Amino acid sequence: MRTDDLSISVVIPAKNEAASIGTLYEDVKRMCEGNFSRYEIIIVNDGSTDKTRVICQDLHPLRYVEFDRNYGQTAALDCGFKLAAYDYVAALDADGQNVPGDIPGMLKYLLDNDLDVVCGWRKVRKDKPMRRLLMRMAYLLRQTCLHDGIHDAGCTLKVFRREVLEGLDLVGGQHRFIPAILKDRGWKVGEVEVSHKPRKNGKSNYNSVSRIVHGLTDLYALKKGSVNTGGVSYVVKGVVDL
Repeated sequence: MRTDDLSISVVIPAKNEAASIGTLYEDVKRMCEGNFSRYEIIIVNDGSTDKTRVICQDLHPLRYVEFDRNYGQTAALDCGFKLAAYDYVAALDADGQNVPGDIPGMLKYLLDNDLDVVCGWRKVRKDKPMRRLLMRMAYLLRQTCLHDGIHDAGCTLKVFRREVLEGLDLVGGQHRFIPAILKDRGWKVGEVEVSHKPRKNGKSNYNSVSRIVHGLTDLYALKKGSVNTGGVSYVVKGVVDL
């Protein structure tokens, strides 16, 4: 799809992804240059202790954001969304398991179906069996409580109209419930199947059992109507345009 009249901001939360962030950036850049008239790539360094920062300093063009410590994926996405300047916003993981080439098709699906958000559905997962089991349990619990109709709300790969993100303050682990929050606000949410590649380097930073447990707390708060606890909950150390 060639979208010469469209612009996109791509938000990538990253924690200790030095082994994959450079290759992913080049894939995202190639996708943007082949499909959009204007674009920006925003990497939010969520307290990495490896060489993520060093690698990012050699990537151009890039809006590079650094937290003063690790706050979690929700905070990193919230920060990136608030900095996004273009008409459409895409989010994806930094570990290389999401495929940037899926983004144009997701945007086309959004436009063709007059939607406001399109979520990626990793129907064929490349995770370890235990992780797939945990994700299946989380899906069943989420559907029981929220009925958001989305198969894979935990998939970071999503495409938004930028206006749906205005006034959205994500805290805790609420990135898992973005579809439910936005549907509750009256926005139209859809999903499409996307690719999912095996992780080649490093380990998962945002998907441990402990984070799933924390997600249950956020799910309970969401079910009770406490969608936001107010204000941003992270400190930005710096924002640099490279």
